[in-house]
Amino acid sequence: MTTTQVSPIVSTVTAVPQVATKERLLGIDALRGIAIIVMALDHAASFVSTSLQAESYGGQPAILENWTHWVSGLFTNLAAPTFWFLSGVSLAFFIASRRRRGEPSWTTTRFLLTRGSVLILLDLTICRWAWAGQGPYLQVLLSIGLSLALISVVRLLPLRVLLGLGLTLLFSYQLLLPIIALQFSQTDNFWLALLLAYSTKTDPAVEYSLFGWFSLMLLGFVLGHYMSSPALRRAQTWVTIGLALLSAWFILRLIGGFGDLTPYSAYTDAQWYHFLIMNKTPPSLTYLTFNLGVAALVLAMFFNWPNWLGHPFVRWLAITGQVSLFFFVAHIVVYSILGQAVMALHLPIPGMVKTYAVWGAGLFILIPLALAYRSLRQRYPQSILRYL
Repeated sequence: MTTTQVSPIVSTVTAVPQVATKERLLGIDALRGIAIIVMALDHAASFVSTSLQAESYGGQPAILENWTHWVSGLFTNLAAPTFWFLSGVSLAFFIASRRRRGEPSWTTTRFLLTRGSVLILLDLTICRWAWAGQGPYLQVLLSIGLSLALISVVRLLPLRVLLGLGLTLLFSYQLLLPIIALQFSQTDNFWLALLLAYSTKTDPAVEYSLFGWFSLMLLGFVLGHYMSSPALRRAQTWVTIGLALLSAWFILRLIGGFGDLTPYSAYTDAQWYHFLIMNKTPPSLTYLTFNLGVAALVLAMFFNWPNWLGHPFVRWLAITGQVSLFFFVAHIVVYSILGQAVMALHLPIPGMVKTYAVWGAGLFILIPLALAYRSLRQRYPQSILRYL
């Protein structure tokens, strides 16, 4: 089987047999690659003023475009929950590798704090410049950077405590979700938006609140410590996890109420597809369980058919996943430039055609960049490149 070289961050996570380890890690990298690629589609659409909305905000029913828009949006919805959760899994791999090398705990804490600071700086400079006037996507890296800082401290607690903390944060947020959406959505207060809700009215704008999303990274961090177990290397386990999450989504969506901020009944002209439209910001439990359930099934496919990991396309996805934070920053810049160029031409073509054309052109640029960056980071493992 042909495999790519595994990222230094995750290549030594466990002492399981080498082949199984590579398959597992490449599967996770490929899943993260899928998340970042569909995220790129969503952002490419934003830069050419096309809506792929297939989610609601602030508990308000979504106004959907035709089916080509919202079907594409359903795919892009996979990005955020998967990206946040797998960020936690990768952190567990990284910390475990440092511990095995005998590095003191304080150096790991310093690294995480430095990396978080770099992400925040990039978000407030390069990303803010590229996104200017385009939408509420600022503060993605800020929220992740702050989450890294939090994990650098709480990681010292026992895993059972971290699991309890993650679940408590997740479910308490869902209990407070109606109040948060009603009282704090689109608040003028930056700190309230950053901690609890979201707002396009603050400067800078906030979409990913700490209270709403940190629990995903924390739960992923806990799971990452158990990824070497035989059960989590079996496709059947991930099928079970995926179906359990989708079953929870279906029940919550059917009942409406807890964890379902924008219930199906909120649509006066409800069609069958409105059942698939959940509230993303602030994140509802239905939105999270649906998309993480789908992600678990995709991971099960990689484990069940490991030969797929040798396919050039899947290897490319894995490489993209290994440098996902670099790809994130680079793709915003690339799509900002491409989007402005396309919009300046005033082409009389449908928005979806522009979207997919710009998305494809951007990937044509970004794939070689990702390959080059990964090679450069491996060549200089102690340079500043390791923070992205």
